[in-house]
Amino acid sequence: MFRSVGRVLPTKGFLIRLRERLRLLRSGVEALKMKRDQLVKESQSLIPDLRRRGEVERKLEEAYTLLKLAYSAAGPDEMRKTALLTTPLLTEMRVRSVIGVEVPEIKVVGLSLAVSPSLNAVVIAAARKFAEAVREMIPLVNSEAKFERLAVALADTMRKVNALEKIVIPDHEAAVRYIEEMLDEESLEEFLMVKKYRQIKRGE
Repeated sequence: MFRSVGRVLPTKGFLIRLRERLRLLRSGVEALKMKRDQLVKESQSLIPDLRRRGEVERKLEEAYTLLKLAYSAAGPDEMRKTALLTTPLLTEMRVRSVIGVEVPEIKVVGLSLAVSPSLNAVVIAAARKFAEAVREMIPLVNSEAKFERLAVALADTMRKVNALEKIVIPDHEAAVRYIEEMLDEESLEEFLMVKKYRQIKRGE
């Protein structure tokens, strides 16, 4: 009858416990709504960063175009020499909590080119273009990862709010009304029995 409530006992003690549970459920819904609103606000704050994807992709394309030009102009040996002078991309990753949601964050700690006069100017330009594109790509990656985690948390929070508001709380409210009606009937029956007993007693 009341699927989300479980077994219902028409007693005063159970009614008190059920009312307390209902109060906690309503408080929980309010807390979840606050979390939902904060998640929405935090997600919306990322939109300007996410809109930079097209710009970052264009810079990566320009870097690749310059790289192909450098390869054609300098040849494979020059490219290998440049690669040896380039510091590998070193990153640090940490996980931080945003409104209770764990979000990964990457930070570039090593990416540089040891410029040498012997290097081809086009090769140096291509390496610098790539380094610049990568440095701009990392913040975008962080924002996208954060947005995805927040979106999952938001969807989960909204499901919980909907389930509580549309199923669990109405079930508990109906159960409370049912118990109250049962107790009222019992009280009325008891009253009528007492009244009848007194009438009989007076008749004696």
